[in-house]
Amino acid sequence: MSDISHIVGADISVSDSGDLLVASNADLGDQRVLRRLCTNAGDYLFSLDYGAGLPGRVGGTDTQADIEAIVLQQMTLESSVSQTQTPSVTLTTPALGTRRISISYISTATGETSSVEL
Repeated sequence: MSDISHIVGADISVSDSGDLLVASNADLGDQRVLRRLCTNAGDYLFSLDYGAGLPGRVGGTDTQADIEAIVLQQMTLESSVSQTQTPSVTLTTPALGTRRISISYISTATGETSSVEL
């Protein structure tokens, strides 16, 4: 199955001829994971409990363990993430006041490891 190619926070992707690009398989799964993690709960009227709201936690008091738990809990709800192996979540602080979240998971579409970063 394909969907419009769109990464959260960016414009919809178009080809050189102006056609909308589509995402499928692993790319579609990565888009879905990023959308889930970046969407605030309550923002989707059709599914009020959808989303982790990670951008809204910037500057908050969440610990590393809190963030990892939220990410893992949301990953279990995403259909593009295989439930046969627990996703890997790594938080780093590359510079003062910044955090990077790296996530690896098994894609249900391909059966291969896929990775996203926030």
